[in-house]
Amino acid sequence: MFRIRPTCSVCNKTIEKNEPIYVHMRYPAYRGMVEIKAFLQQEGKIICEDCFQQKTKKE
Repeated sequence: MFRIRPTCSVCNKTIEKNEPIYVHMRYPAYRGMVEIKAFLQQEGKIICEDCFQQKTKKE
């Protein structure tokens, strides 16, 4: 089927397998079973570790 290619929302770098990431999202108000990869892609902003480190150094 369709493969979701996760990318960093800041630098558009493709996220590789087992790479540490950060996800900015709201805590969901609903309950249920979901596929976690698709849920994170649709409901959150994925940030790679390098972009997150740069952002925290600025603050």
